[in-house]
Amino acid sequence: MLGIVLGPAAMVCGWLAMGRTWSGARPTAAVVALVLGAIDTLLAIIWLSGAATPGMGML
Repeated sequence: MLGIVLGPAAMVCGWLAMGRTWSGARPTAAVVALVLGAIDTLLAIIWLSGAATPGMGML
């Protein structure tokens, strides 16, 4: 349940750290935060939808 909150928060922090643009020099930490936030959000949505349960080995 925490992933559904922290995932988008990491995405927003990464986006803001990149200067809200895709062009130009991008700090590596900001891109990593954005990507990991997106992955965390996607996994949280899959888990909440019931497609994967914690005991099934997917998560």
